[in-house]
Amino acid sequence: MDYVVSFLSIEFGLCFILFFAIYWSLCWSVRLQNAMLLAASYGLVASFSLNSLYILLGYTALVYLLGLLGARYPGRRFSYGLVALLVLGCFYLFKYQEFFVGGVQSALASAGLDVSLPILEVLLPIGLSFYTFHSVSYLVSINRREMAPAPVLDLALYLAFFPSLIAGPVNRAAHMLPQIQAGQMRQVLEPQRALGLIALAVVKLFFFSAWLASEWVDPVFETPSSYSAEQILLSVYGYSFLIYFNFSGYTNLVTGIALLLGFRLPDNFNAPYAANNLKEFWGRWHISLSTFIRDYVYIPLGGNRQGVWRGNLNMLLAMLISGLWHGASINFIIWGALHGLGLALYKASTYWLPQPMRWPGAGIAARLLTFHYVAFAWIFFRCASLDDAKDMLAGIAGLRLEALFSPTGALLLACVLYIAVYRQLVERLRQLFAATTRLPWQLYPVPLGVFISLVIFASQSGVPGFIYASF
Repeated sequence: MDYVVSFLSIEFGLCFILFFAIYWSLCWSVRLQNAMLLAASYGLVASFSLNSLYILLGYTALVYLLGLLGARYPGRRFSYGLVALLVLGCFYLFKYQEFFVGGVQSALASAGLDVSLPILEVLLPIGLSFYTFHSVSYLVSINRREMAPAPVLDLALYLAFFPSLIAGPVNRAAHMLPQIQAGQMRQVLEPQRALGLIALAVVKLFFFSAWLASEWVDPVFETPSSYSAEQILLSVYGYSFLIYFNFSGYTNLVTGIALLLGFRLPDNFNAPYAANNLKEFWGRWHISLSTFIRDYVYIPLGGNRQGVWRGNLNMLLAMLISGLWHGASINFIIWGALHGLGLALYKASTYWLPQPMRWPGAGIAARLLTFHYVAFAWIFFRCASLDDAKDMLAGIAGLRLEALFSPTGALLLACVLYIAVYRQLVERLRQLFAATTRLPWQLYPVPLGVFISLVIFASQSGVPGFIYASF
């Protein structure tokens, strides 16, 4: 994951400062700034591998041609079919080929047929999962006559924009292309908030994410049989917090970088563990992906327009696709299925209990129930195989009440209390963050720099990686 680590490295920081200075020295020309951004984005891809760059260039050319075709024949079924063929073909070739070929071979072997199917050895290109979704937004918008085809260089920058190429969020063409094609001089957007978001990312990634990974999560998930039931459960709680701090930290980082370059990225997180149900959770977690799945998968499948049962089936299919987007593994399929079934059950409950529960503590109980369901699903998301997930669940099944009176049990109760007061805590932290961004500009950089230095100094050595880089 070196290509992602560079976002937090000293080398990237120094290169970005130099890039930033040259970029804004060209503020009189949006085209020259775009050319610099495109060159930097392609340079980042090439630093990972030249093959990734060649694939991105070829993909961009295909999307450009499909955009011209879609503009000429808007709304045609074959236009949508070509888009689906492009996206599914790329995902199959680069991400799912081995998984599906292996499944077919296993099925044939169980039927007594020993068949060896060919597999092309290809490297998973950097950013594939994000720029394919970006291309879907672009091509569908053209087919729906919501926009005209973009010039090829503007399209290339939209697909390759380096702040969101690896870490997301999923951009929409209607939101991003007008910023690329700005008709007036760009400016740094909300500089204090941008620097504050970068500082917040450092805290989340260097301090919380790295510490949780080394102390609570990784050792237990690697060998669950060596740990007690309460330690395994604590590691599941820890991973739930870890993946939030890691992913939202990188979102904060790239959002801050984009603001410094004059771009706004869509919101991607909104206190997800404050959710009272799974539907609300997906309105707060990886928002750009969940809304993409809703708009480009769930609704085209029919949404809930054909009755409750068909709506729930569409929801399950959409969440299965979301699971597969993360990787070719039975564990990701189970993770998606769990969320699809959970959403269906919640939807069914709203028919039976249309009025929300209003007894004292109902909100906290709903929040805790939602969190524990999400944490249960994270077990399959984190484990490398289904057997590993079974080992984790078997370990948790041995939990005894007296274990809660141990030091580890006290930490478990602290985690539960944290979720119970999470909504109020987030609100206070947001108020504090907003207050810091209102400090006089002259006073802002020095305490911010000291704060970041202290966090890095107090954190573990090394630069934390990005969990979603492999997706």
